[in-house]
Amino acid sequence: MRRRPDGGYEAIDWDTAIREISARFWAIAETHGGESILYYGGGGQANHLPGVYAESTISALGIRYRSNALAQEKTGEAWVQARMFGCAMHSDMEHAEVALMIGKNPWQSHGFPRARQVLHEIAKDPARSLIVIDPSTSETAAMADFHLALRPGTDAWCLGALAAIIVQEGLVATQWVAERTTNSAGVTEVLGRLPIARFSEICEVDEDLLRRAARRMASANSMATFEDLGMQMGVHSTLGSYLNRLIFTLTGHFGQKGTNFAFIPFRPVAAPKSSAKPAADESGRNWRRSPVTGFPVMMGLIPCNAISEEILTDHPHRFRAMLIESANPVHSLADTARMREAIRARRDRHRDDRDRLRSRLCAPRAKPV
Repeated sequence: MRRRPDGGYEAIDWDTAIREISARFWAIAETHGGESILYYGGGGQANHLPGVYAESTISALGIRYRSNALAQEKTGEAWVQARMFGCAMHSDMEHAEVALMIGKNPWQSHGFPRARQVLHEIAKDPARSLIVIDPSTSETAAMADFHLALRPGTDAWCLGALAAIIVQEGLVATQWVAERTTNSAGVTEVLGRLPIARFSEICEVDEDLLRRAARRMASANSMATFEDLGMQMGVHSTLGSYLNRLIFTLTGHFGQKGTNFAFIPFRPVAAPKSSAKPAADESGRNWRRSPVTGFPVMMGLIPCNAISEEILTDHPHRFRAMLIESANPVHSLADTARMREAIRARRDRHRDDRDRLRSRLCAPRAKPV
């Protein structure tokens, strides 16, 4: 469907659509460089195939910047993992004595092998426990031995209270921590001073329930944790990711059967080989930061909430086009009104030079492959 000058749409054939779209993209890339085109979507959280086949288009146009839902949801967690462990994490829920779900409902979203069967197995086994941190009573929360139904947006207080209880009640795996971590003394000193009762009031989870859940974590032979969008789409999510890792580190639940462990992916879902560019080039541009706002590029992605600011500007390196695939940023990004404004601004600017670009279609120049 091609937009008409009156704002409506008209049906066109595939050959015309591909020819006109590629010509317009190519004109922008020739004039301003492929880095002025933002690729949004493609693999990651869903529809993984575009993440593979889009590489040809991205490479042909010289696109340097990309983003997708992962940048909204997972970059904070990725940053924490890189700083604390230097790698990504998976969880061995199938063999865990205690399974901790933070803003996660694997009954519906899965996230690990045999999710529903594993949940059933944990629920039926009196020697195993399921702990769920979630404001709502999801299908998974309804099966939980401990449901910490916190007030929305207070995950950091809930997790902070749990970490503080582990320290203040002497539940830390002291020898394990001493042998395998650095700088733990400063962390435990801070946790030793946190006001657990006050944190309990803020997150609206009974203090006794928090203490019983923390003791169960510490007493288990193995515990695996899984945090997801319920926390990661909320405030203080990066802090929540850090506190989650403090909890399973302080209790020694890492790198063993039934715990969290490091892994090497078969193929990166966010930072493909083509985006592994040098940090800077002869122009002095820093490719590890977004071109206008200067936000850091993590997992090969620029932050979703910076996109509109990368468009609504007269900066010479602003984004002048977007290729959006399997995504709906106007609906799903945090500031919907601002993103709508940015999309409309792109459309209006393109309308001004539409006749000039279309005239080039009459005699397109052959380009080397």
